[in-house]
Amino acid sequence: MIIIRTLGLWILILGFIAFVYDATKTMANNGSLSITSLGGHWINLHEQSFKFLENLISSMLHPIVWDPVFESALLLPAWLILSLIGCWMYWIGRHRKKIEIYLN
Repeated sequence: MIIIRTLGLWILILGFIAFVYDATKTMANNGSLSITSLGGHWINLHEQSFKFLENLISSMLHPIVWDPVFESALLLPAWLILSLIGCWMYWIGRHRKKIEIYLN
């Protein structure tokens, strides 16, 4: 569980970095709102892996799975998606209280 919680924390940190990137870009554009999508960051970082995943999902599953499902998720802001995934993983890996039940 510590691995999932640590991975969730790192993904939260990436979400914060994406938020700071968008905020800095917004301030540099004189206040005009600039939001980078998750797909935009992914294409900027490594376009070949993006195209590989697109081809893999389209050929292995179905092209309909790529278009409405994955494309709509990749158009959302990167900081939002990464923060939600990071919080979810951190929550999944949390310490759970031990429940003690006493029966007489």
